[in-house]
Amino acid sequence: MKQWGDLVSGAGTVVLSLLSCAACPMCLPIYAGFLSLIGLELIDIHVYFFPVTIGFGLMTLGFMAYQIHTHHSPWVAFKWALSSIIGMVMSAFFGYEYLLYVFLASFMGCVLWNKRLLIHEGHNCC
Repeated sequence: MKQWGDLVSGAGTVVLSLLSCAACPMCLPIYAGFLSLIGLELIDIHVYFFPVTIGFGLMTLGFMAYQIHTHHSPWVAFKWALSSIIGMVMSAFFGYEYLLYVFLASFMGCVLWNKRLLIHEGHNCC
C-alpha cells in the first residue's frame, strides 16, 4: 500500500506540473492526447491545472510525512518541500511565472531528496 500511494502521488504531481502551462502550440497535441485518455476535451480548462497540481503536491506532502514518521527520518526535505509549495502559491498569486517554475523544480528535488533519505539498508524497518 505504501508504494502505490507514493507512486500515485508522485506521478500525479509530475504529470500535472508538466500540464500546468499549456501555452506551447507544439505541445497542444500531447496535452489533447493525455486529456482525452482521462475523458476530458481540450477546451479552456488549463486554469484548473494549477490548483490540481497544488492538490497533488499536498497529497505528496502527506505521503512524505507518513514515510518520514514511519522511518524516523529527518524532516528537512519535508520542510523544504512545504516551503516550495508555499512559494508556488505565492508566485502564482503575484504573477511571477518564472519563480513558479523554480519553486516547482525545487519541490520535485525535495521529493527526490526525501526518497534518498528514506533508503537505509539493514535497519529492518521496511
